[in-house]
Amino acid sequence: IGVTKIATRRYPRHSLESTSSTPSWAVACFLITLSFVTKRCLALTAAPVTYNAKPQAVLSPMSVSRPVPSFRGVLAYISHPFLVHHRYITRDSITLHSSSSSISIDVDDISNPFSKIHGKTLLSIQECISVSNFYRDSLQKHANDNENSQNKIPPQKLVFVDGSWYHRPDPITNLFRNPSLEFQTGPRLPNARYLDMDAIASSQELFPERNPKGLMHMMPTGRLFRLAMDAFGISGGAGSGMDDQVDHVIIYAKRGALFTPRIWFLFVSMGHDPDRVHLMQGSLEDWIEEGGEVEDFSLLGSEDGEREGTVGYGFERFFDQGILNVTRLFHEYYHTEEVQTRYRSSVEEALNICGKQDVLNAVNAFLEQGESKRNGDGLVDDNTIIIDTRGSGYKRKGHMPSAIHLPYSQLASADNPLVLRPKEELRKLFIERGIDVMNPKQKIILSCGSGVSVCHGYLAMKILGREMTEENTRIYDGSWMEWGRDDEDNPKIFPTI
Repeated sequence: IGVTKIATRRYPRHSLESTSSTPSWAVACFLITLSFVTKRCLALTAAPVTYNAKPQAVLSPMSVSRPVPSFRGVLAYISHPFLVHHRYITRDSITLHSSSSSISIDVDDISNPFSKIHGKTLLSIQECISVSNFYRDSLQKHANDNENSQNKIPPQKLVFVDGSWYHRPDPITNLFRNPSLEFQTGPRLPNARYLDMDAIASSQELFPERNPKGLMHMMPTGRLFRLAMDAFGISGGAGSGMDDQVDHVIIYAKRGALFTPRIWFLFVSMGHDPDRVHLMQGSLEDWIEEGGEVEDFSLLGSEDGEREGTVGYGFERFFDQGILNVTRLFHEYYHTEEVQTRYRSSVEEALNICGKQDVLNAVNAFLEQGESKRNGDGLVDDNTIIIDTRGSGYKRKGHMPSAIHLPYSQLASADNPLVLRPKEELRKLFIERGIDVMNPKQKIILSCGSGVSVCHGYLAMKILGREMTEENTRIYDGSWMEWGRDDEDNPKIFPTI
């Protein structure tokens, strides 16, 4: 009524009392609509509320005593008046109820990149940049909100892990690159950690009984991995849903490195929530070219701990200019029962790993079947398939009987080896070799040269949607490095000259 009176006074010629017939009907419709909208907007604060508060992502949702509608919520509330019976709006969500259905829209899902990458293994450069910028801004806001508190880091963190590792000399200099030194000198991604797969491992030096043959980068024990994660300040384990105590880990590498899937598998097999372990599709150099921020200062000669949030509380002395000294960490903490790890994982032995005896059983089963029971593809029905992901070493050094050759290089993009091929191309590579990765009853063992490139094959099957279990899909940790030794009496097929 008030709106109508104001409009009548301001526009007397076009008021409801006006005798002019031309604009009266339009003004009437306008005033009725305006009154309806005003009424509904005023009713928002009195509407019953269904509070669909999302579990914390990076920052705790702002708590309010009364629901505060967002602009998007207002539009949803006043639209479709005859279709939607009830509308419940809060800062966190919009819930629309009709007689037949209910739709809930989480506002945080629209603006929070963490929710967008949750469950995605492969992330584009732009997705990584987006979540990195979001996390940077959240850190600043959290620090401002907790100015007088010691807690400067949000409960859930984004952690970049540099997994650069080189198995061959640089093609230009013919020298082996030093990935840890390159990490120290920079550039590197914001607040990144460098993870050395040769250090966080069951080396012969630290575990002579576990690794008497001195095999390289064998999977670590659960305790060593948890101690390393505590040192890096990484919170994790097998979370449920959007558990805010499990950090998102994005693994990347510099151009020229190839084996980031091995670091991804390390996290997954040691119990980190697989929905929060990601592989950046591209290199550090690609990140820079696409406008991503980096740390370009050197860590050489700097005091450890200067990069706030990159070192776990009380672990500063185990870092040498930004690089974790795993040997020192092991000797001081590994056998000290009083030191309880904060990283949450019940995994003591790496998951989806098998030993030489499991492979020997598979090979012997193949040999005992005889030619008459082998199918047209050279495989034995209902037996374990062995996939060898080595490159030229498969033909040059020999291989296991029955092993199917699927070079890791074919699983990666020809233009960028840090990018996995599209699904259809991956699927075709397996089909061409007669491998049904979607059959969970088909047991598969993957092997390579030393247990590194094999993770490309494991990752490819995961991306294709294979139902992975510890019984049907395993990686042979020792691989040809163990199987092909001269002192090992294992069945081998050597190349013919």
